[in-house]
Amino acid sequence: MEAIDIQPWMFRVEPLEGESLSHFLGRFRRANELTPTGLGKMAGLGGAIARWEKFYLNPFPSGEQLAALAVVVGVEAERLQEMLPPAGVGMKLEPIRLCGACYAQSPCHKIEWQFKGMQGCDRHGLRLLSECPNCGARFKVPALWVDGLCQRCFMGFEEMVKSQKLCCTEMRL
Repeated sequence: MEAIDIQPWMFRVEPLEGESLSHFLGRFRRANELTPTGLGKMAGLGGAIARWEKFYLNPFPSGEQLAALAVVVGVEAERLQEMLPPAGVGMKLEPIRLCGACYAQSPCHKIEWQFKGMQGCDRHGLRLLSECPNCGARFKVPALWVDGLCQRCFMGFEEMVKSQKLCCTEMRL
């Protein structure tokens, strides 16, 4: 009897507008019950998935790596590239930041929140949060955000907008 090469069947996960690669990878892995190592093996990327989920982008993902990941996740490589910081834009690995008002509108981690120059949300004119205003816990990496809740006290991210302070940035209309 001959062995048959069976391709795994994957649930498709659509990227959200402005979503970070870390958050997208976490959503994709949970939908398909994969670990970072499992997804890395499927895409032929080894430990790159675990690094990217933590925003360790040195070395920066190459076009070939994104193309290999695109085949597995069913999203174009160009779209995956949009989930990364643009060339020349510095990133803050820590702390992980969020805008509760943005999260309430689109429940995902936005890559722009991790840009070094970003102090506040330019859509809502609010300072970005780097910890839960209820219990003070730092936010986990976005790949681990399951239900949009603080992992210590379970306060919802969308509820946190009440604790955000106005920022000096101008709001977009």
